[in-house]
Amino acid sequence: MLSKRRLRKQHLRNVASSFIRIGRLLEQGYPLEAALKFVQLHVIHITRDQINEVLMHLKEGHSVHESFRSFDIPTSIKSFLYFYDHQGNLAQGFTHAGTLLVQREKVLSDVTKLLRYPLVLIFFCTIVLILMFQFVIPHFRSFFTMMNDSPPFLTSVFLSFVYHLPYFVCACIVILFPLIFYFLVKVKKLSPYQRTRKLMSIPFCKKYVKTVITYFFALQLGKFISTGMSLQQSLAQFQKQDYLPFFQQECVQISHELHQGRSFQEILFAKDYLRTELSYVVDNGEKAGYLGNDLEQYSEILYLELEEALKRGLRLVQPVLFLLVGGFVFLLFLATMLPLFQMLGSL
Repeated sequence: MLSKRRLRKQHLRNVASSFIRIGRLLEQGYPLEAALKFVQLHVIHITRDQINEVLMHLKEGHSVHESFRSFDIPTSIKSFLYFYDHQGNLAQGFTHAGTLLVQREKVLSDVTKLLRYPLVLIFFCTIVLILMFQFVIPHFRSFFTMMNDSPPFLTSVFLSFVYHLPYFVCACIVILFPLIFYFLVKVKKLSPYQRTRKLMSIPFCKKYVKTVITYFFALQLGKFISTGMSLQQSLAQFQKQDYLPFFQQECVQISHELHQGRSFQEILFAKDYLRTELSYVVDNGEKAGYLGNDLEQYSEILYLELEEALKRGLRLVQPVLFLLVGGFVFLLFLATMLPLFQMLGSL
């Protein structure tokens, strides 16, 4: 299991660096097939096999995004190949997709590193608790029973906690596993819009869900409009793709509302899954005649905002985890030492 996980991580790192390299080669005038064969020499066998499959699909006449459909990378990354392919800037699409994949893997790696040390501490604390439960606590109880005395309050609470902990863990497992299974089954049945609504119902997630959706919509819509497409043509491109069903369904609804005579700015303002500023950016861009450029610039601002929010979150997680684990270790120390002091005092 661990070797498969490491292999997949290595594959994703290979794909990320390869996509960025392919983008640069395409900008230098390389044909896509030549660029793929070049990067194929510098990747692990799994990535090499998948590139072979892509080359075979390209020779059969499939489009670029269709050829990469079976590629083992997140669907959101594949969607960039679809959008940039239709925008006529495939080189930038590979570069952007590779950069986002690098960022995604970096965040996952940082989270793993942050959790590693607290988890090791929790593991050793668990071993100490087991040893205390088996050897130390029985001696404490025998001593206080023999002396007709009671242990300190903190020790009594801690001993009671340790004694009931196995039952509590078993109860959590029995309750949580069915709940998680029920939740996963229920989430699968929800539409993309309903899943988004569920995510937005979580208070600390709402802002970031809106920012991610607005970033992606503003970026791709801005690039479509910058290539000379009309608004309706740009929305039609969103409707044709099936990589991101949420945007596919919502753009159908937006097109329907446009046909009813509502302004685009008014429609966006009413969508609570989009940032309010997007409607003002659209209004200003339509008046100035730079709608495509304004949307792209706004998406860059949102990207930087998301990047900064991730950094802040990662900086906050580690101190909180260490504080919780450190507090538990300190209570463990006190609960062990207080009865020892009481025992020494009674001698």
